[in-house]
Amino acid sequence: MFYLFKVLTFFLNPFIWIIILLSFTLFSKKEKNRKKLISIAFIMIVFFSNPWIIIQLQYPFHAPPMPMRENEHYDVGVVLGGITSYDKVNKAGHFNMSSDRFIQTALLYKKGHIKKIIASGGRNGMFLEDNFIEAAFIAKNLEDLGIAKQDIIIEGNSKNTQENAENTKKILDSLGANKTKTVLITSAFHIPRAEATFKIAGVNVRPYPCAFSILPSSVKFSAESLLPSVSAMNAWAGLFKELIGLAVIKMKS
Repeated sequence: MFYLFKVLTFFLNPFIWIIILLSFTLFSKKEKNRKKLISIAFIMIVFFSNPWIIIQLQYPFHAPPMPMRENEHYDVGVVLGGITSYDKVNKAGHFNMSSDRFIQTALLYKKGHIKKIIASGGRNGMFLEDNFIEAAFIAKNLEDLGIAKQDIIIEGNSKNTQENAENTKKILDSLGANKTKTVLITSAFHIPRAEATFKIAGVNVRPYPCAFSILPSSVKFSAESLLPSVSAMNAWAGLFKELIGLAVIKMKS
């Protein structure tokens, strides 16, 4: 399922659809058909590269900030992977643009909101990356910040959100931890699907959204929001991925 979903995600990108559509123009013998295909491709480029449209569709899935109150304390904080990239040339891991998950996890621990941390995430690529395990990388960096090693649990087998939830439940069960005293730390856009997945696995969590990719001010219409953007086109794949994931969860529940 992991490899199937990776391949599916590749084809969820509208850019791939446009490339496939334009490739058909090379084999079309009729000039009328070629013009029609090119026109459709142009309309798709204009539509899918519009930042305002994709933001309007993504924002309803984007969890709002849920800051901790001073008296909120939990047994465990679970930080999900997907926040690193691996450099095969220099053989080193690096944090990516979702690394706010790591920052917020460290802050929650330092402020006393969580007692232990479960770093959940195996390898996030389709192919071997010199045995790079994301959870181990996260744990090492948490230790470098002065967080006690005994308070960090490495769950390095998960390759997707469902496995994050199932493997985390096993760890919580082995610890005898109260599963109602668990914080789920992940990107705001990922919260709805992640929270529902953990609930199905038998873990009720206190969601803690971070890595906010859409700010309320971005939802407002402006002349700048009409400018075509490659990142806007790429964002469609992420939206489709979340929608498919939520649809699967609904069928299971």
